[in-house]
Amino acid sequence: MKKSLLFAVLAVSIAAACTKTGQVTQTPDPLDDGQPVPVIFSASAPRNIEVKSTGAALSQWSGQQLNVYSYEAGVNNYAAATAFIDNVVATAPQTGVSGAITVTNPVNGEPFYYAAGKYYDFFGYYIDDAATAEPSAQVDGVYVPFTITGSQDLMIATSDKAADIEAAGQTGTVTEDRVYSAYAARRNIQPKLVFKHQLARFTFEVVAGSEAGSLINIDGIGVESVASGDLKVVGADRGLVNLSSDIVELKLGEKNTSGQIQDLTPVQPNAYDGTKTNVKSVGESIMVVPGNASYNLKVYTSQEGTQTAIDPQKWTLNIADIIGAPEGAAAFEAGYSYKVTIVVYGLEEVKISAELEDWKDGGSVIIDPDL
Repeated sequence: MKKSLLFAVLAVSIAAACTKTGQVTQTPDPLDDGQPVPVIFSASAPRNIEVKSTGAALSQWSGQQLNVYSYEAGVNNYAAATAFIDNVVATAPQTGVSGAITVTNPVNGEPFYYAAGKYYDFFGYYIDDAATAEPSAQVDGVYVPFTITGSQDLMIATSDKAADIEAAGQTGTVTEDRVYSAYAARRNIQPKLVFKHQLARFTFEVVAGSEAGSLINIDGIGVESVASGDLKVVGADRGLVNLSSDIVELKLGEKNTSGQIQDLTPVQPNAYDGTKTNVKSVGESIMVVPGNASYNLKVYTSQEGTQTAIDPQKWTLNIADIIGAPEGAAAFEAGYSYKVTIVVYGLEEVKISAELEDWKDGGSVIIDPDL
């Protein structure tokens, strides 16, 4: 006999704030003392970085692999242009949220140098292991095809000219049309690549709402989302584009002893303590393509010591139901994290609530069959 569990859902969103050879020949622009002017990079991270190889969200860089592009400013056909820096791999800072990164010319192992009289734009991206093919340069930009499984974080980056001018103390002295160049570099204006998340994020925890609830296993959690498309990393209107129309269920995983993501091991709530606050985290997180007004959530359960089959429970989280959401919010947005708490009452009832996490404050929603 199958039994169905009843759920109630409260979801609260919170805030977050993200090689090739054959490089173009460079002509160093000499300083007055005859020395060339190198390109010196730094990278700024969002508050949390989700990395498939380590699973858990990080509050700072920890040596992730980044990719960097640069083209001469004013390019109107990237397919025909020669990149100044062509998808070169760099390593993020080992600690902190901002710091220098080394971008080395793979042809000669030296830094890149600004060519005399030329100005450049800089771009970066982080795609974990989600890329399904090499980047493709098209007329309007560079695209990287991807497929996510729910555990990867996708980020893109570019520099903020005004901010870099201000950081160098050159506001009013150097105009934005003269960066990035040897002229600007001699005045300590260098590109800081600011990485931004392109996905929305769900994390999960479970708590017993009764003594019977302590006997329930959470066997799996899934969120339905688009999973494939292109990450546009260079050009205007960068971000997630050419998205597939196919909807798939992205499953929650967990980190094993080697730090890799694996299938979720069934999780039981902690012993009921009468307060429904004795929560237990479940798995890592599910990263989804943002932009939808709603997402379907599935929770798979079983009961300890019985073979009784329990139907998977399905719920819809709607942005319209989010209490305290940003004014005018019409969809779940990139960079927001939603912590979903599953309150289990045994076979009689399971309730789900969600608590604000530390990305962007998006509010809360209650889905309750009794209301």
